[in-house]
Amino acid sequence: MAAQAPRAVWAGSLLDVLVLGAGLAGLQAATLLEDAGLRVRVLEASPRVGGRVHTLDDLPGRPETGGTQIGAAYTRLLRAAQRLALPLLPSGRSPLLRDDGMVMFIQGRRSSRAAWAASADNPLPEAVRSLPPDRALSRLVGASPLRTLADWRGPAHAALDVPLGAELRGRGLSAAALRLLDVNNPYGDTLDQTSLLNMHYAQSNTTEIMKTPGPVLNIAGGNQRLPEAMARALRGDVLLGRRAIEIDAGPQGVAVRCADGSMHRARFGVCTLPLPAMRQLRFAPGLPSRHAEAVQQLAYAQVTQLHLEVLRPFWEADGLLPYLWSDGPLERMFPRDELGQGRAETLTVWINGAGCQRWDALSDDQAAQLAAEELALIFPASRGAFRLARRVAWQQLPEAGGAWANWRPGQITRYAQHLSTPLGRLHFAGEHTGRTLRGLEAAMESGERAATEILART
Repeated sequence: MAAQAPRAVWAGSLLDVLVLGAGLAGLQAATLLEDAGLRVRVLEASPRVGGRVHTLDDLPGRPETGGTQIGAAYTRLLRAAQRLALPLLPSGRSPLLRDDGMVMFIQGRRSSRAAWAASADNPLPEAVRSLPPDRALSRLVGASPLRTLADWRGPAHAALDVPLGAELRGRGLSAAALRLLDVNNPYGDTLDQTSLLNMHYAQSNTTEIMKTPGPVLNIAGGNQRLPEAMARALRGDVLLGRRAIEIDAGPQGVAVRCADGSMHRARFGVCTLPLPAMRQLRFAPGLPSRHAEAVQQLAYAQVTQLHLEVLRPFWEADGLLPYLWSDGPLERMFPRDELGQGRAETLTVWINGAGCQRWDALSDDQAAQLAAEELALIFPASRGAFRLARRVAWQQLPEAGGAWANWRPGQITRYAQHLSTPLGRLHFAGEHTGRTLRGLEAAMESGERAATEILART
């Protein structure tokens, strides 16, 4: 159980609500609570707002490191952007991202997708041999049995909350196929640490998004403009660099002590922090046992990104596209070409799961050297044609601890129903408490839910 904080001394005029975290969940809750006439203060540990929405404004093309796209189904997020008069731009389909031009680099050999599909080295089942392994994995999982998006949290599907690796082995997949499918899995560090139920939930999420007509969107100037605009629109304080270390959720209200020694008090609180960040918090009274256990145990996705500034379009010398799937250290690479004009000022190398550990152990200079060596094996003309402009490892950031909640086998069944239960006057939000759509919309939905719960008590 989480350590307990000392009881606060209540005195003076109180705010109505303290919100921990200036990501989308916290800012959405604060906005709705202020709209209802309450006095709100937001406390944020980092020096910026946005949480896991982060645009790299100092790099060419302003690549996104989190919250990369806005789907037409993200109704709460779209309403917020429209309310704040933020222009939305359709994300053009880049000619640099043609599926038939994807470069495959597997077992140290470069090939096209068509050549890979026909290769004797391809260990995947016949039905998915033509697909990159990450898409093949989704196809092998099969159609989701969830009738609605909310069903993933219910007891009716608890029997699916089992290791995906064991499920695929039971279907007769070879060890070589499983090794390949393990690469760049976004829903677990390994297939055996991936819940089949969570995969079904993720695929139902994708299906639901595709049902909503409309283009994929981004906010003009970068998606971080949304949380920045939400924070500016608040009347109450948004205090940065305030890392909470103790929370007292007593019968009279909520008190938060920060690492800088400041104390903040209100009648209610909303904690939107990711669970890894909550591991450093002391609660009084302590969290209920199942919630406290989830704080310590719930898995989060490891995501490491290398943002490469393009000095010259090296892929053209080889007649290739800068679009890669690999079973080597680089895993995947995408061009940053949001307007679909066929130009890429930056490339994003995206590593998921266990593959992050190698990169995270390196210095920036070592990472730049490894990226240059590995990319030269695939694109010989790449030497001297790019520089490593930024490395982002979400699991290394103390205020995040990972990119998103990545429920391991059994964790949905054990924890999902407990993470949003209030502790006295302290309510909980964040994408890990979302109930329908995932990602950005889950954060907005959870902030709305927490605000509604508080308003029902005032």
